[in-house]
Amino acid sequence: MRKLLAGAVVVALALGGWWLDPSVDGPLPETTGAEMPREGYLLLAISWTPSWCVHEGDARGAARCADGADTGWLVHGLWPQHDAGGWPEFCDTPHPGPSRAETAAMIDIMGSDGLAFHQWRKHGTCTGLSSQTYFDQTRAAFAALSLPEFDAAGAQITPSDLLARFRAANPEVDTDMAILTCRDGMAQEIRLCMTHDLEPRACDAALLERNCRARSVRLPPRP
Repeated sequence: MRKLLAGAVVVALALGGWWLDPSVDGPLPETTGAEMPREGYLLLAISWTPSWCVHEGDARGAARCADGADTGWLVHGLWPQHDAGGWPEFCDTPHPGPSRAETAAMIDIMGSDGLAFHQWRKHGTCTGLSSQTYFDQTRAAFAALSLPEFDAAGAQITPSDLLARFRAANPEVDTDMAILTCRDGMAQEIRLCMTHDLEPRACDAALLERNCRARSVRLPPRP
């Protein structure tokens, strides 16, 4: 696993260095509405795209689901969470929305500029960050991970075995730091809990309860 701290340094440089010290609020504006308190944490949601294509993407004609797209793991979003459970959404922010160039630059890891814009509106506004810094943070968190590939895509695997393969590829991730979501017998997303410095950390109890309870799940093959 590439060092998560390296990703944090990228973000820290963009923020003028204050991000490395969680006790310092730095230049963040005064929060309004339901903005994320600094004592909260972040949740990186990574989707197995072929599962999303089966449920939604194929019907939408999404480019990342087209034959030959060969799309696997992509970022769904980076979401601020409360330590006690739950999360804020659609917060007031003094920052302007992202430009089309900013959202288009996220297509390679999110699959859609529309998804990038929606994630900023729903979740990024609650971080206190500018849109560009939020997207930089999302990219750094994703780039720091080693994601397992499944050569026999379509075969059955237990949720615990899938998460074990993810942890083996990323030894810093302990058993209480990530969950798997599933739907209709298919693996859907790995959701990794992270500090604001992009280090793995324990998830809250309510989130851990949302771990996939299926006996086994299937990963549809890449398109």
